[in-house]
Amino acid sequence: MSEFEEATAGDEQRASRVPAVTRAVDVLTDIALHGPSSLAELTRRLGIPKSSLLGICQTLVEDGLLSNAPDGRYRLGLGLAELADAQRSQPTRPARLGLTVQNLTNPFFTVEADAIAAAARELGAEVILKDAGQDVASQCEHLTAFTAASVDAIILDAVHSAEVAGPITKAQDAGIPVVAVNVGAARADATVTTDNVQAGQALARHVGRLLGGTGTVGIVDGLPVTAVRDRIVGFLSALREFPGVTVSARVTGDHSADGGEHAAKEMLDQRVPDAIFAINDPTALGVLKALHARKLSVPVVSVDGSAAAVESIVRGEPLVATAAQDPRELGRLAVVAAADLHAGRPLRPRTRLLPTSLITADNATTYEPWG
Repeated sequence: MSEFEEATAGDEQRASRVPAVTRAVDVLTDIALHGPSSLAELTRRLGIPKSSLLGICQTLVEDGLLSNAPDGRYRLGLGLAELADAQRSQPTRPARLGLTVQNLTNPFFTVEADAIAAAARELGAEVILKDAGQDVASQCEHLTAFTAASVDAIILDAVHSAEVAGPITKAQDAGIPVVAVNVGAARADATVTTDNVQAGQALARHVGRLLGGTGTVGIVDGLPVTAVRDRIVGFLSALREFPGVTVSARVTGDHSADGGEHAAKEMLDQRVPDAIFAINDPTALGVLKALHARKLSVPVVSVDGSAAAVESIVRGEPLVATAAQDPRELGRLAVVAAADLHAGRPLRPRTRLLPTSLITADNATTYEPWG
């Protein structure tokens, strides 16, 4: 920009101001810098005619923004302190949130991320989204980058609940709160997740009744995150209500359809169970592929409530039940927690659990799935 353009821009900016307001601000700023001042001192420093300056100062005194001492000097008034106190009591809103999710190939995380972005927009905040691609090292790099960028808060859907502890601590040392969403994360300031124990329990009871209290169940496990652990814990605890139902195999997938198919093949090579519990819907859909390839019809249950799973249930395929989560509400509540922590508001409780709904052929047509 040339000197002429800079001068013109400055003139336009000054012209857009209300002169009386500008002069009042100049008076307050000058007294803040120089301390109590007489009308003559203000006139000399500001170059404002004495008659105009007197009217400005009298108005500011009437509004409590200045006070007039017996010696004729003007001081800052208590009204300014009241305004400052009011400003400090206003909760500050985050401007930038860092978000790293397990992957964006699973529609659950896409819906969750979209909900976080929508909730952040309502606060006027920007979301920096990173896809970890199921790699904890990449996710740790994301957390470190968010800290270096001085974001206002971090929301994390962890690939590994324990191995993210280091960069989480570094973010907190830098004054950045961290919210774990969907799965827990070591040392996070707050956690918003599904009640995965309850989800596992509901599915175990459904399987127990489906098998008439007798039979075997194969479990397709997942990655080392709290959500998976809690689903398994819930499932096994409720399965004890059916002493005649035992676990015949437990293999590990990676939360994807391909991983579920590969794990199911490994399980079926050893023994065909009477039912299969898959830890999420993509895994369950992969299990269905393996069953179809061998022309087997083994009932499968899972967790998520995705559109693809519900469609499978409605079609009468071996997927007979899914414990529905709400990724939109998880995302929204994670942003609420991040905003509260950024504003310095304490969270009670620090962990928020959302219940699931069991979706079967009986209610699948009236349930609104996500994804």
